[in-house]
Amino acid sequence: MYRKGPKPKPPKGCLWIEGAAEYLGFEPNTLRKWRLTGKDKAQGMPSFKVGGYVAYKVSDLDAYLESQYQAAVTPDSDRAHEFRPPEPRLSRKPARTAA
Repeated sequence: MYRKGPKPKPPKGCLWIEGAAEYLGFEPNTLRKWRLTGKDKAQGMPSFKVGGYVAYKVSDLDAYLESQYQAAVTPDSDRAHEFRPPEPRLSRKPARTAA
């Protein structure tokens, strides 16, 4: 869709989709795909439209980043096996006896 004139400023406390993507370290197309598939709402970052432009609240983006950080640093009981040292390999050959 072609619009005449410069892009307006986003509402207070919000970013347009391009700014939100830069804020999160993503490509804008990633957020566009997430928006189309509903993953943005599932991740806690609901988007909304203002004058035909897609906007995200900065507070929602901060909450998403915090949840990602907490998921990375909090040990999960389901992932506990990832932190165990590998078990020793058992040999299939019979042990040699000393002569």
